Amino acid sequence: MAAETASHAGGGNMAKGMDSNMNLDGGAVNSNNQITEMHAAAVNGDKPGLAKLLVSNAKHLDAGDVFGRTPLMFCVLADRLDCADLLLKAGAQVNKKDKGGRTALHWASHKGNFRCMKLLLSKGANWKEKDNEGQTAMHLSTRHKSPKCLALIMKQLEPGEIDDQDKNKRTALHWSASYGNLEHIRMLIKQNSNIGIPDIEGKTPLHWAASSKDASAVNCVRLILETAPSVINWQDYEGRTALHLAVADGNEAVVDALTSLAKCNVSALDNMFRTPLHWAAVLGHSRIVDVLLTKKAEYSSSDSNGATPLHYAAQNNFAATVEVFLSHKAVTDEPDVEGRTAFMWACGKGANDVIKAFVKSRTDLHLVDKNGGSALHAAALSGHAASVKLLLESGSQINTIDLLKHTPLFRACEMGHTDVVHVLIDKGAKVEVTDQDGRSPLHWAALGGHAYICQTLIKYGIDPNVRDHSGRCPLQCAAYGGFVNCMSVLIESKADPDSQDNEGMCALHWAASKGHLDAVKLLIEYKAFPNHMEFTEDRYTPLDYALMGEHTEVSQYLLEQGALSITGIQNIAASKIQSSFRGFRVRRTFLERKKLLFKHEQLRKDAAKKKAEEEYKKSFDQRNKKEVSERLKVEKLLFVEPKKTKEQLAEEERKKLEAQQRAEEAERLKEKQPKIHRRKKGPQYTEEEMKAMQMKENREIVATERERLNEFRSRQHAAHVIQRSWKLYKFRTKGILKTASEAIKDKRLELGEDNWKREIAALTIQLAWRKFYRKKLLKSLSGKNRKIIHMWDPNVIAAKQQKLLEQIYTEHIEAPEWHPKLHRPARPSWFKYVPSAAALSYNFAIDQYHPLVPRNGTSSHVSRHEDDRLRTSTRGSGGSWSPDNNTEDFQNMKLTDSQNANNYSYNMYEH
Repeated sequence: MAAETASHAGGGNMAKGMDSNMNLDGGAVNSNNQITEMHAAAVNGDKPGLAKLLVSNAKHLDAGDVFGRTPLMFCVLADRLDCADLLLKAGAQVNKKDKGGRTALHWASHKGNFRCMKLLLSKGANWKEKDNEGQTAMHLSTRHKSPKCLALIMKQLEPGEIDDQDKNKRTALHWSASYGNLEHIRMLIKQNSNIGIPDIEGKTPLHWAASSKDASAVNCVRLILETAPSVINWQDYEGRTALHLAVADGNEAVVDALTSLAKCNVSALDNMFRTPLHWAAVLGHSRIVDVLLTKKAEYSSSDSNGATPLHYAAQNNFAATVEVFLSHKAVTDEPDVEGRTAFMWACGKGANDVIKAFVKSRTDLHLVDKNGGSALHAAALSGHAASVKLLLESGSQINTIDLLKHTPLFRACEMGHTDVVHVLIDKGAKVEVTDQDGRSPLHWAALGGHAYICQTLIKYGIDPNVRDHSGRCPLQCAAYGGFVNCMSVLIESKADPDSQDNEGMCALHWAASKGHLDAVKLLIEYKAFPNHMEFTEDRYTPLDYALMGEHTEVSQYLLEQGALSITGIQNIAASKIQSSFRGFRVRRTFLERKKLLFKHEQLRKDAAKKKAEEEYKKSFDQRNKKEVSERLKVEKLLFVEPKKTKEQLAEEERKKLEAQQRAEEAERLKEKQPKIHRRKKGPQYTEEEMKAMQMKENREIVATERERLNEFRSRQHAAHVIQRSWKLYKFRTKGILKTASEAIKDKRLELGEDNWKREIAALTIQLAWRKFYRKKLLKSLSGKNRKIIHMWDPNVIAAKQQKLLEQIYTEHIEAPEWHPKLHRPARPSWFKYVPSAAALSYNFAIDQYHPLVPRNGTSSHVSRHEDDRLRTSTRGSGGSWSPDNNTEDFQNMKLTDSQNANNYSYNMYEH
């Protein structure tokens, strides 16, 4: 409502300004406002000039200025009735609107120009036209004390139009009540205007009348209540009654008029649970407070903040209002939701006048809230030194403690109120006290970074190295917040920078964990040890905390100062321990084996002595042998062999011939012996026995070959495991893995993820297709079908392997004829970079599927372990193979053929 009133007032001021600015001479024109000569003549009341302009310049008859106002509107604003009549006779549009949606009748109603309104209405002006705010001429005519304009409009009304509403849902009765126009209200009520219509804010005309600043507002309120007394307790959308609004405006007469009715609810609650007494107390309306208390208003009602009216009066230092409360014997100082009384609120706000009023009324100064805090605690916490001094002079206990065992000095030190600290200490407050956690006032001052208070407390005898129950000193509290000035004061006062708490944390730990570089530098400058470790299992150092907090500058500085992380310390400690342990083991081993070492030394000496004796003996024997050999040579030279006779020579020749004949005879007998077959000697060997022996020999050959084959397969399996392990190791190395990853990434980017997935799926399907294709191939190798298969086709190779297996193990595997018709797509070249089973070599993929292993359990010789197929390689021997002679090759393959043994490959690769 106030905004709307200001809007109307602004419109009036604007009209007045227009009146003063448009007093123009003759035909002068203000080009800045786009005012034509016709506008100037109209506002100045120059009827002859206006008549000439209407003849010569009729096109400007309804021209608008910057606000869209026509010359007719200017005549109305300046109350130029003759000029207006002239314009209307010349054909001016009576209902033309400006940019604000107002017609000439709107402006006449706004200005209260009764004659112009009468003229316009006689010329057909429509009073129902609404401006941009939804207001008609009837709404605007309510702002004037004279009821003539409103009466003129009301003559034009039809039944039901008296309560026409604007955009804010306000009727003419709302506006009349807000302006305090009693006659207007009486006229509207007489025309049956509805008093109970709420506007957009839920306010009725009674609300607006109660909040009006006009002197006659009280009469308006009485008139409305006489007409409809039931609306007295109606609330708007914020829950406020007319009494709330009257109290908020401090209108005592309206308050008296409202409270004089028995139906008036003096304790009505708004949406914030505030009564009219709350509003009177918070605004300091002491007389209204007295009236409401006399009318039995609820003094102890708490609002949404848990505060009573007395709380608000006390915190705002309205001493007169508080005295009114205290003068009523039934009124007591009720606590809020946290147990704080109005007296505590006054102490917390430094309301000394109210404090004196409470002290005068003999209020208990030692009451405490739910946390055990007294009024002195509240004053000290808020930093009101004068209030603290006043309370102490009035008898408050200076060392009273709350539930945390905090005295008022703790609160002042925590918040950094130096004046309060000085007042408390001068009045005898204990300095060397601790709270329930063992912290002193110095701890709290350091935690808040209040260097001057720390200096003051140390001056009055507090130990700078005092510890709480956790072992923390004030320096650690200051380092936690990074308060360098406070740390300097403490260290200069002999605080230990290397002091550790119960968990091993020192000041450097706290500063590094929070990233306070200046605090870290200060501690290092004062020779703080940078490698203190926690007492916990992790054993973190300040550098560890800086690294974990990602404080780069702090970490760099600590490293420059020789700080170590726990890992580095553990490495150094491990090296030292290992070195010491090695020395210990050496010493222990030496002590344990000392006797054995002495014995070994004696044995070594004995062995050396024995060796020397043996060498001497050996050299002695060599000298003796040399002497003997020389003697024999001499004797041989000196010895002369006797000559043999003819008979002796003939006898020796005869013996040699006999020995030679016996040797030749033995040789002939030996050569004749293998030609005799022992199996044919006796009749005991029948034909069946001979066949059995032949089969036995064949089985021995097959068993031998199987044993050799199993041994070879075992070796191949071991080689495969070794190769696979080597490949995995190579892939784990940085270079190969990086190359493979980049190649895969490039190909995926080049071909697209979907294409890559489709090709993987296609390859898998292709391998499965080949499995069935090879299994069904044997029937297709006969006739014309055999000629279309290439000699190196994998299917042909698989068929060769199958034939070879049948020859070795004498088993024939039947396969029904089936012809696949799909073309096998070429394998992408880049699949060699994909580290998966689907992209390995062709032969390995075939082995994974085991296509030729019997599925129905028909074979007792071939197992899954023996699934490796043999195949021949004709390239190594220089031969060739074609589809025409593949059957002969299959039939002529013999595993025992030593000449072609080199052409067989068990690992399915050519030699």
